[in-house]
Amino acid sequence: MSVRVRFAPSPTGFLHVGGARTALFNYLFARRHGGTYVLRVEDTDAARERPEYREEIFRALRWLGLDHDEGPDVGGAYGPYNQSERMDRYRDALDELVAGHYVYPCFCASRAGDVAQDDEPLQKSAPCACSLLSAEEVATRRAAAKETPALRFRVDAARTYRVVDLVRGDVEFPPGEVEDFIVAKAGGAPLYNFAAVVDDAAMRITHVIRGEEHLANTPKQIALYEALGKPIPQFAHLPILLNTDRKKLSKRDGATGVSEYRAAGFLPDALVNFLSLLGWSPPGGDREIFSRAELCELFDLDRVQKHGAVFDVVKLTWMNGEYIRTAPLETNVRVASELLAAQPDAASLRTDRQHVAACCELMRERIKTMGDLVRGARYLFVRDLEIAWDEEAVAKRAGTAEARERLREAARALQNVPWKRDAIEAAIRELAERNKKKPGEYIGAIRVAITGVAVSAGLFETAEVLGRDITLGRIEAFLRVHGEVVRT
Repeated sequence: MSVRVRFAPSPTGFLHVGGARTALFNYLFARRHGGTYVLRVEDTDAARERPEYREEIFRALRWLGLDHDEGPDVGGAYGPYNQSERMDRYRDALDELVAGHYVYPCFCASRAGDVAQDDEPLQKSAPCACSLLSAEEVATRRAAAKETPALRFRVDAARTYRVVDLVRGDVEFPPGEVEDFIVAKAGGAPLYNFAAVVDDAAMRITHVIRGEEHLANTPKQIALYEALGKPIPQFAHLPILLNTDRKKLSKRDGATGVSEYRAAGFLPDALVNFLSLLGWSPPGGDREIFSRAELCELFDLDRVQKHGAVFDVVKLTWMNGEYIRTAPLETNVRVASELLAAQPDAASLRTDRQHVAACCELMRERIKTMGDLVRGARYLFVRDLEIAWDEEAVAKRAGTAEARERLREAARALQNVPWKRDAIEAAIRELAERNKKKPGEYIGAIRVAITGVAVSAGLFETAEVLGRDITLGRIEAFLRVHGEVVRT
């Protein structure tokens, strides 16, 4: 049978990097083996779901380039792919479990551990006394209840459950470790373990690749597969993501949502490359930069590690910088343009493609995210002549009367030169030589006047990108604003 895997997010929150890593590993495994990658939405928790969460999950997966072969938006032979549209299938499966005496009605109040979301493992709970009720007692309680009772699966308490895991090897759950568990809430709504098994069986899923927090769910799901007479897929539980202190990654560690990294100006290919190395070791040494095609060719589960994987934002940022330096110009322009369009003052910024492309090339070697360009070098995009001049930079490079005089001389020298970096540089160096000054006395002051900072890309290249009018206009504005400031 050909490989079939699935990623099954619940639209109760935005896509976390942990979920993105799970989706990626499923995607790469399917591509590596010529299989099918399925997207299924587990949308049965109406109280916690939001339409914006669903939209963001789909948007984030598209941005990462993890295109699914089957799913709610593309269809497929085993749909529907929203759990909310599969209720008749769950009812049929529940009827099978009832007919086989695998479940019993449970009248207990909800307790911790009976209900879990897709990203939350079930916890152990106290044994349920409802399994000891007589038929008469069950009938009496049913008559008194306002709705149909929950159904609890009866686990063989004497059995050792064995999970054959493609990452962790054989994992055993001894007798008493797996307890009876709820498969449907009062009223009949299916819970995670049950619905996932019904869907995975119906969709012919061959490999369930998910986070290690679901390992405790696996013996319960195996019991359900057996009770329903369905083939048991192979399981692979991925290592947990850790922060740099080797504790579980949380929102306190900074951006953990895929959309946050997109908004910060990371390239999707860089994030995919980084996520692929969180728990997987590629063959062939210490190499860290891989194309998507190479990842699809090399990835397999036999090189996934058991221990936790550290999500190091510093390393991700470094990797993203490497991608920016080698990416096609159009890729960088597209990302920069997207970020510019999201700025509150986007309408007043210089966002034409030619200018954005020139800025991307100017800063390619200096930035690690496109946010460094759009937000860190705003002086390239704002049209204002009066900009936010850094006081320390002004004091150091342009705050004296002598520095202001150098600016006046430079402005006059640049009035009629062809506006190309070589011509701009030649004019400033000739000016310095003629006045027996060091070129740096002009360069430092001009840099502060036109960028507002003491450190930037090459001055002459920056001036060319800004254009004659803005360059000379900012020098004039600087002199006007700082004309009465004298520092020694």
